[in-house]
Amino acid sequence: MADDFDDADSPDWTEQKTRALDASAKLKLARGLLDASQGDFAALLGIPVATLQNWEQRRTEPDAVARTLIDLIYDDPKEMRARLLRRNAA
Repeated sequence: MADDFDDADSPDWTEQKTRALDASAKLKLARGLLDASQGDFAALLGIPVATLQNWEQRRTEPDAVARTLIDLIYDDPKEMRARLLRRNAA
């Protein structure tokens, strides 16, 4: 029952330090939210699939411009997808 819940066994997460997400994690999360394959997501970004795979696997790091684009996509994946699709259609 809900009334029998004991907080003593639950850790207090308010004081836990978390690290910021890196480009790899942001890419994977945004791609997952959009339910996009690596191929579709790479095409959306206008980059080779191998580049996306290298970024996601942390074999290479995206440059500053690419990191900015990744941040924008991560912040609002659905809107950025719509913008990129409009750009690619033009």
